[in-house]
Amino acid sequence: MSMWSGQGGSGPFSKERLPLIAGIGVGVLVVIALAVVLLRPSDDDEAGNDTLSVVGGGGGRIVFISDRDGNYEIYTMNSDGTGERRLTRNSTAESYPRFSRDGTKIAYESNRAGNNDIFTMDASGGSETRLTDHEGDDLIPDWSPDGRRIAFVSNRDGNYEVYVMNVDGSNVARITNHQDSDFAPRWSPDGSKLVFQSGRTGASEIFTMSPDGSNVTRLTDNQATDELPTWSPDGTKIAFQSSREGTTKVFVMNADGTGQRRLTNDRNGDFAPSFSPDGTRVAFQSTRRSGSELFVVPADGGAVGQITRNGKGDFVPHWISDNPPPAAVGVGTPTTASGPTATTRAGATTTTTTRPGATTTTRRL
Repeated sequence: MSMWSGQGGSGPFSKERLPLIAGIGVGVLVVIALAVVLLRPSDDDEAGNDTLSVVGGGGGRIVFISDRDGNYEIYTMNSDGTGERRLTRNSTAESYPRFSRDGTKIAYESNRAGNNDIFTMDASGGSETRLTDHEGDDLIPDWSPDGRRIAFVSNRDGNYEVYVMNVDGSNVARITNHQDSDFAPRWSPDGSKLVFQSGRTGASEIFTMSPDGSNVTRLTDNQATDELPTWSPDGTKIAFQSSREGTTKVFVMNADGTGQRRLTNDRNGDFAPSFSPDGTRVAFQSTRRSGSELFVVPADGGAVGQITRNGKGDFVPHWISDNPPPAAVGVGTPTTASGPTATTRAGATTTTTTRPGATTTTRRL
């Protein structure tokens, strides 16, 4: 059974899913937090724990997942936790939402059709469009800076690999091809690279590559799990989660892998970092309070501020400016599947299905 198959659980953070309880690369599930509601809150005065301030801050909007209303749905809010708004209403689960660069769209994964597929919708909710329709799982989408392509991971060809497609779901191209899983791709702000995690060297480590899958460069090297990398807005830093000190914490490093250092320090675990629009802060999820809540920390380290306080589960934040820049038209080059690391399934077909009542089209891969 694939560790990302979704079998044995019903939500995006069940025991086969990222980021609370899984590490990839050794083919073994590492249980970090089986049920976050059972983890006791941190003692703020205990040595080794962060000092919590009252609120977050930094401006902009945050999109995230929450089960506060029963199942995993997509919400947005201001960066200080005000103005919360629920965007999806389904009996199934949504996960890993990402704003487009210009802030007008959100890409996400959903299992509403049985397996996980990639969808998009307006940033205010509505106009949901299904981009992938495959018997495998399609997960963790991310927009290219020019808004023309979406990177994601899929096990449609066996193990999890990184793929890229146009924003309408056409021209799906596999850009990695390795016997171990490649996961969680994120575009650099200038569109020249993708950062991702992979188990190809044993433990889960952080790598970068060109958008066509070439020029793979390893950035981290340890026997722990390094996961969920994300770029700073200026492309000079990468934040990620790591279990190298035991409990999973948020780390940051230079874009070339140098200068790796820890940003958070809590015994219950910190996960899924996302930089603020100005790069001065990092939002993340943590089980340091009752349930999983969202917090913020200065990008150079310091006191941690709590953003959400609902006692349920809030996960995987993505932060964008109130006035985001337009899509960077022309950034990067179109991805062309070529060579052994960029292949599609020969002769296969895939179906793009939009919202009920809309047109359904079938295309050849």
